Amino acid sequence: MKTILRCILLIITLYAAILLYQFQLGAIPFFLLSFYLFYEAFRVVRSAQKEEKIGNGRPS
Repeated sequence: MKTILRCILLIITLYAAILLYQFQLGAIPFFLLSFYLFYEAFRVVRSAQKEEKIGNGRPS
């Protein structure tokens, strides 16, 4: 389900980029996409740190 939502978000962003490029505002969707990608990277790093703590046997 999450993969489908991510694909839909990517398609909407691509459509918005094409539409806004026609009005010379193409940087806006990429700026918003950078926030989303930063959030995804932060989430992956955070989950990896949690798994590492669990793997060491130390309680959090």
